Amino acid sequence: MDATPVHPSWLGDPSSTRDVMYRLLIDGPMSRSALAERLGLSAASLSRVTKPLLASGELREVPGRHVGPTGRPTQPLEVDASQHRFIGVKVTGNHAYAALVNLRADVLESEDAPIRAKDPDSVIAVLTSLAENLQRRGGAASGLGVCLGGQVREDGSVGYAPFLEWENVPFGERLRDATSLPVAVANDLNALTLIEHWHGAGRGVENLVILTIGAGVGYGLVINNQLINDVNAGLGQVGHTPLDPTGPACSLGHRGCANVVLSIRNIEAQAAVSLGRSVPYERLMKLAAKDPVARQVVDQAAFSLGRLMTIASAFTMPQKIVLTGEGVGLAVAAPDAVRAGRAHDREKHTPAVPLEIVEVSHTHWARGAAIAAMQLPAPPQAADRIPATIGGSTTPVH
Repeated sequence: MDATPVHPSWLGDPSSTRDVMYRLLIDGPMSRSALAERLGLSAASLSRVTKPLLASGELREVPGRHVGPTGRPTQPLEVDASQHRFIGVKVTGNHAYAALVNLRADVLESEDAPIRAKDPDSVIAVLTSLAENLQRRGGAASGLGVCLGGQVREDGSVGYAPFLEWENVPFGERLRDATSLPVAVANDLNALTLIEHWHGAGRGVENLVILTIGAGVGYGLVINNQLINDVNAGLGQVGHTPLDPTGPACSLGHRGCANVVLSIRNIEAQAAVSLGRSVPYERLMKLAAKDPVARQVVDQAAFSLGRLMTIASAFTMPQKIVLTGEGVGLAVAAPDAVRAGRAHDREKHTPAVPLEIVEVSHTHWARGAAIAAMQLPAPPQAADRIPATIGGSTTPVH
C-alpha cells in the first residue's frame, strides 16, 4: 500500500499531476510505462499529465536513452529537485541547526547558531536570522520546517518543550509572522522518521520503527507508508516502558524504565558507581572491550535495549528497525548483549526484525524538518490561486 499524497501549499489542485510528482520524488527516475502502471493510468492519460510538467521544467527526461520492454527507445522521467527549496531547522535547548534543501532533501546550504536565551522571542529571532542568511546564499525558500523535542499541537503551537522550558507557546504562528514563510512545526522524532523513511535507511519500507537513544529514548513509527502521529508523540511515552524491574526509578517513580536504563546520563551514572570514577559515555563504550566491570555495565544496558526492540516489534510488527541517536554506540559496543535482549522476550519461532544502526548529524534532523515543510497542506482557498503544476507527499506532520 502506498502513502496517500496530500495537497501541499506550494502545489496546485490535487490531481494525477500531484500523484505523478510524488511517485517520482519518492522512487526516483522511472520509465513512462512503469509510472503509468504504478499509478493505474493509461499511456494517453500519463502523457497529458507529464507534457505540461516537462514544458514547465518541473519534470525532465533522464539523459541517455535505453531500450524498453517493447523494443522501443525510452527515456525515464525524474523530478527536477532544484525547482523548489525548503528550510529545515533542528532546535535543541542551546543550539539551532539549519539547512536549505531541495525537493530531495539534499543540503544546499547549512548554518547553525547558539540559543543563548530560551524565551520564544529570542529563539524566533535566531531562527529568523538563520532563514534569512540561508535564503540570501541559496535562494528563496517555499517553506520552513522546525523540529524540537516536545509536544507539538496540530496548529503548530508547542504544548510542552522541556529542553526549551516552554508551555503553551503559539510558536508556529509567531515564526510564520516573523519570517513571512509557511511554517511547519514537528516533534523531532517525527522529523527524523520522515527523513529516514523518505531518503534514509527506511526508504521503501512500508512498516518501519525508528528508535533513538541519547538524552532519552525516542520512538517513531511508519505503518503502510504513513507516519503515525499524535499530539502526545513528543512526550516520550516509550521512555517509560519497563525494562529492568531491579533498576533505579525515574523522576516519575517508574522503576527500570527505558529512560533510566538507556539514557546516556544514567548509563554514565551507573558506570561511575560501578567503577568508582566518572567515565564519559564514548570512553565507557571503548573501555568495555578491556575492563570487565565496564563490560558488565554496558552489556546490561545493551540487553535492555534489545528487549525494547522486541517489545516494539511485538506491538507493531515492522519490517525493519532503525536505531539512531547520540547513544547509538551502545549497540556497536555490545552487539551480543543486544541480540540476547532481543531473543529474551521473542517467541522462538519468530525471526528477529532486521536492524540497521545509523549515526546521524543535527543536519540530518533538519532535513526531516524540511520534509515536514514540504508537506504543509494548502489552505482551502489556495487551490484557486496556485497553478496545478506539481505535487505529492505523505501524511502531513504538525
